[in-house]
Amino acid sequence: MAWLSLALSISSFFVFWLLIPMFILPPLSFFVGYKAYVAGGRRDPGRGRARQVLACFPMAFAVAVFAFQAFLLLTEYNV
Repeated sequence: MAWLSLALSISSFFVFWLLIPMFILPPLSFFVGYKAYVAGGRRDPGRGRARQVLACFPMAFAVAVFAFQAFLLLTEYNV
């Protein structure tokens, strides 16, 4: 599921010109990343801190993608 989260975040760049997917794909990617994080915690409860931080990467990437796309929208999009 973590790969799905990353794929959703990356695919939002290809459909950014539609503007609506910007508000759908990164939040959906964050949700899928969270579900993967929780499932990994249930599967391996004794994992170390480094693996926990690495498991948070898809969620952090989704937030960064959304912030970057919002920045691009606010600065570059002229009506």
